[in-house]
Amino acid sequence: MGALDGIRVLDFSRYGPGRHCTMFLADFGAEVITIEMPRNNADLPTVFTDDQSSRYLALNRNKKSLALNLRVPGGKEVIYQLVRKVDVVTEGFRPGTMKKLGLDYNTLKKLNPHLIYCSLSGYGQDGPYSLRPGHDVNYLGFSGILDSTRGKDGNPVLIGTQIADLGGGASQAIAGILLALLVRERTGKGQYIDVSMFDGIIAWHWTTGTEYLNKGKLPRRFFGESPAYNIYKSKDGKHITLGIMEPWFWERFCRAIEREDLIPYMEPSEKSAAVIAELEQLFSTRTRDEWMKLLSEIDIPYGPVNTIEEAFSNPQVLHRRMVLEKEHPRAGKIKLLGIPLKLSETPGEIRTLSPAYGEHTLDILGELGYSDDDRQRLRDAGAIE
Repeated sequence: MGALDGIRVLDFSRYGPGRHCTMFLADFGAEVITIEMPRNNADLPTVFTDDQSSRYLALNRNKKSLALNLRVPGGKEVIYQLVRKVDVVTEGFRPGTMKKLGLDYNTLKKLNPHLIYCSLSGYGQDGPYSLRPGHDVNYLGFSGILDSTRGKDGNPVLIGTQIADLGGGASQAIAGILLALLVRERTGKGQYIDVSMFDGIIAWHWTTGTEYLNKGKLPRRFFGESPAYNIYKSKDGKHITLGIMEPWFWERFCRAIEREDLIPYMEPSEKSAAVIAELEQLFSTRTRDEWMKLLSEIDIPYGPVNTIEEAFSNPQVLHRRMVLEKEHPRAGKIKLLGIPLKLSETPGEIRTLSPAYGEHTLDILGELGYSDDDRQRLRDAGAIE
């Protein structure tokens, strides 16, 4: 039994944040029906419609695919029938788009008063930025996080994954939907959830942001000013991370490298640059593997800067089943990212692999009572292929 068995989700999302959210719900048992535009009407890049692309295979596991043209009356007719039978609707369009389609919360809740409806957008449903287009790097720039993430040359550095999209957006949407389901279980009432990726990433300023707001203290302009919390290059050109924030770990490290004179300089200070330079020279005298061996013996927070190949072959990653291999009926043997949340009694599970594009269209129409003649009518109207 999955934690969300019996919960039915209708997902209008097109991009990663919304589909990542509903993938999580599907992994834990929810029946997720993804609404796709028919390919002969789609105005999306091929990566979103190619059902054998890596992105499609990754984000659509455990889901059903319903290809439906929402811009014609027949397509909306199907949604109106279907929304009466679902628990959750998710969408990731710019504010106002779903209202233009006649598929907004106020319209759909009349058909299903218990409906939970989650809108996931860049800047939220209101405010002066609500209609701005945007992507992850824009939200990070507006939020001040890129200003705090600078290289030694002083320039902002792009982060190697979608922090705002997934951390500020998908994760917040998952939490909001689960909270709303809990409230509905107690009260019987559905509700509307407004998730902003910008809001979500602003809330990640839990250290530097609150320091600034309450004490007027401006955060460091880039990490890397602390000798103890830094990245160092080894003799073979690879890198080691030190993540030391506790004095006892720093003392242990300084004694291990026979530099007890550096113990007073754990925190950023006027001498930090000189201390970092000395450590850079020291780290350049051994290979990464030699440093890994030495540091493993003294029990401090350290680690390598792995390549993606090294990360996915890491014994901890493999032990925790964060890389899974499956046999896909069309794509053959594929590897998928595992399920990060481990529940002892109702664990997540990959029950089905990603469907063919629109694979469940006719089945779902059949469940809704559409006859062969009805389906032909929808084809003639351009609602389905």
